[in-house]
Amino acid sequence: MSQELAIIKQENIQTIVSAAPQSYKDNKLSRENCEAAGKAILDAIVQGGMTDELDQRAAQYIEKARKTVKKMNERRAPVTQLFDTIRKEFTVMENAIDPTKEGTIPFKLQQFRNKFAAKKRADEEERRRKEYERQQAEAARTKMRQDIEDDFKQQFQSLVNRDCNALTAIDNAVTLDNYEASFKQVKDYSTELPADFLYNLHTLIRIPAGITVDEIRKAEIETKERLAKQFKEQYEFEIDSTKQYIIDRLPSKKTNLERMAQASAEEAARIKEEMEARQRKEAEEQEAERRRKEEEEKQKAEMARQQSEMESLFGQQAVVSSGYQPKVKVAQKINLLNPEGIMPILSMWWSKEGCHLSVEELTKMFKKQITFCEKLAKEGTYISDESVEYVEDVKAK
Repeated sequence: MSQELAIIKQENIQTIVSAAPQSYKDNKLSRENCEAAGKAILDAIVQGGMTDELDQRAAQYIEKARKTVKKMNERRAPVTQLFDTIRKEFTVMENAIDPTKEGTIPFKLQQFRNKFAAKKRADEEERRRKEYERQQAEAARTKMRQDIEDDFKQQFQSLVNRDCNALTAIDNAVTLDNYEASFKQVKDYSTELPADFLYNLHTLIRIPAGITVDEIRKAEIETKERLAKQFKEQYEFEIDSTKQYIIDRLPSKKTNLERMAQASAEEAARIKEEMEARQRKEAEEQEAERRRKEEEEKQKAEMARQQSEMESLFGQQAVVSSGYQPKVKVAQKINLLNPEGIMPILSMWWSKEGCHLSVEELTKMFKKQITFCEKLAKEGTYISDESVEYVEDVKAK
C-alpha cells in the first residue's frame, strides 16, 4: 500500500475522530489539577517565604509535574504523530516542486537559467566594453583631426601675420631716398602662398595615446588637402589687401615727406608727428580687425570641437543591449577564501550595525558562541575584559 493510501485509510481517520477529543479533555483536566496543586505551594511561599518544608513540597511537586507532562504527551502522541505524518507528507509534496529546494526540477531549471543569464550578462558587458572602447578611440581620432586642423590654421595665421608685418615694416621705413624702391618692393610682393608652406606643414600637437605616427601623418595629408584651397585664397586676399592699403597711402606719405624736407625743423617735426599718429591709428585699426577675424576663426573651431564632442557623447549613450536579455537580479555575494576572511566581515558588521544593538539582541544572536565560552569557563579558561563578567547560575536539583 502506498504512503498516500496509508495516510487516508479509515482507521487513521477514526483515530483522529475518536482519540483527539478525549485526549484533549484528559490533558486539559491534568493541566488544571497540576496548576491548582502548584498554586497552593506558590501562594504559601509568597505569603510566608521559603522554608525547608516548602522547598521539599516544591521539589516533589516539580517531579510530579514532569511525570504529568510525560503522561499528557503519551495521551496525545497517537493523534499528534498522525497529524505530523500528514503535515510531513503535504510538505514533501510541496518541496518536490519548490524552486528553492535543491534537487527539484524547478531548482535545476533555475540553475540553468542562472548560468545562462550570467553568460548573457558577461557577453553583453564585454560587447558594451568593446563598443565603448571603439567609441572612445573614434572620439580620440576625431579630436586628433580637429587639433591638427586648428594647429595648421594657427601656423597659417602666423605666416599671414609675418608677411603682413613685413609689408608694414617696408611701409614704416619709407624715405624720400628709398621711396621708389619701397613702392616697387610692396607692389611686387607676391600674393601667392609660398610653395614650400604646405610641403613643410606638419602638426605640432602631441601624439595622443593609442594613435600611431602613421595615423597622424595620414590625418595631416588629408587635412592639408582639404585646407589647401582655403589657405591659398585667404593668403592671397590678406596679402593683397595689405598691399593695396599701403600702396593707396604711399603717395600721401611721399607728399608729407617732401613737405617735411622743405619745412622748418619745427614744422617738419609737427608733420612727422601727425603722420606717425595717423599711422599708429591705422595700424591699431588693422590690428583690431585682424584680431576680430582670428577670434571668429577660434569660435568656429570651438563650435566644431563642441559639436564633435556632443556627437561622440550621444554615440556613447546609444550603446544599448542587443537581442534577447533575460531579466536578472544581480547581488554581490561574499566568497570566503580562507577562515581569516570572517574577521573583516565581523568588523564591518560591528561598525555598521552591531555596535547599535542592545545586549539582549547581541546575546540572542551570539548564543552559540557565548555557550562555547561558558563551557571553557568550566575548564578554568576565562575572558579577561572590562565588558565581560561571570556570574554563578545556581539551579536546585
